[in-house]
Amino acid sequence: MIRHAFSLLLCALILVSCSKRERSDPDADEWAEIEAMADDAVVVPVQGNASTNVVPIIGNVDDEEFAPFLQRLAAMKTIERKTGETLLTGERLELDHEQRFVRMDQNVVVVDDEGILKTESLIGRFSVSNDIEFIEAQGGVELVSSNRTASADSAIYNYRNGFVQLEGRATAASDGNSLSGERIRLWIKGDRKMVCEPNAFLEISQNSGLEFSETTEPSAEKTEVRADRAVYDETERMAELSGRVRVRDPQAAMNCEKIRIYLKDENEIDWIEAVGEVIIQSENRKALADRAMYYADEGKFVLEGEPKVKQGLNIMTGDRILFWHETRRMVCEPNARLLLYLDEETKEKFLKDLDE
Repeated sequence: MIRHAFSLLLCALILVSCSKRERSDPDADEWAEIEAMADDAVVVPVQGNASTNVVPIIGNVDDEEFAPFLQRLAAMKTIERKTGETLLTGERLELDHEQRFVRMDQNVVVVDDEGILKTESLIGRFSVSNDIEFIEAQGGVELVSSNRTASADSAIYNYRNGFVQLEGRATAASDGNSLSGERIRLWIKGDRKMVCEPNAFLEISQNSGLEFSETTEPSAEKTEVRADRAVYDETERMAELSGRVRVRDPQAAMNCEKIRIYLKDENEIDWIEAVGEVIIQSENRKALADRAMYYADEGKFVLEGEPKVKQGLNIMTGDRILFWHETRRMVCEPNARLLLYLDEETKEKFLKDLDE
C-alpha cells in the first residue's frame, strides 16, 4: 500500500513539473485560499526565539500502558525451559529471521536436553521450522552434559548429528579422568564416540585401577598417557591411543605404538592391551615384548612375542611371561631361560655350599 501510494505521488509530481505553465501570478481567489492556509499553518520553531518555539502536544504518555510489557520482560528472565526446548540467554542479541540466523554476545548460555553450553559469543542457525541446526561458539567455551564436562577456545555444535568439535586447548573430562589435545570431536548421540588429535593427553585417576607400581598405598596422583591420537568409544567402553604412546605412572612407565584401555561400567579399568615394541619399566625391573596385557583386578601383566624381563643383572626370556607387580612373582613358560648374574657374596656362599 505504501509503495503504491508513493508511486502515485511520484507520477503526480512528474506530471506537474512537465506540464506547461501559462501564467505565474495568482488571481484574487487564489490569494484568498493561500492566506487561509497560512492562518492554519504550523509555526516552525526558530533557533534562539523562545516566543515562537512552541512544541505542539500530541498526547500524554501513560506509564500504565507499558506495565504489562515490563512485567512480561521480568517474567522472561526467570522462564523455565521445557523438555525438547532450547533456551538461549545473553547480553546482546541479533536476529535475522529471513536468513534464519541468530547471534548472541556476552555471558551466553545455551540449555537443552543434552546439557549446558557457556561462551562469550555464539552464532546459531535454525531451520524453517525454527529448530536449531548448529551453533558456533567463540571464547571461553564450556560444556556440561550429564557427568561429562568439556572446554575449549572455540566449538561447533551440530544439533542434527549430535556432533561437537572443540578447537584450541580442548579438554573433555568424565569421572575424574580427562582427555586434552589440540582438537576433540565428540558424538553425543547414537554411537557416543570421542576423537582427540593431535597431541592427545589422557589423565587417569588412580581409583580407575591403572597402577604399575608395587605399592598398595592409595595415591592422589594420576596416570598420564600421551599419544598422537586418542579415540574413546563409549558404546564399546574402550579407549585406543596410537602413535608414540607414553604411559607414566607415579612409580612406573610404559612405551609402545598402540594401547587399548577397556573399561568397566563404573569407568574403572578392566584390562589393557599394548602392542608394538612394548617397554615397561618399574623401579629396577624392565620388560620388553611385542604385546603386553594388564589385568587390573589381578594386578597381572602378560608378555608375549619374544618377551624379556630384566631385574638387576638377571634376565628371563621365554615364549610367555607373567608377573604380578604387588607380589613380585613371575612365571615364564614354555621355553623358559634364565641368565643369572650373582654378586660376589652370593657366589662365594653358593660355591661353599657345593663343597660341603
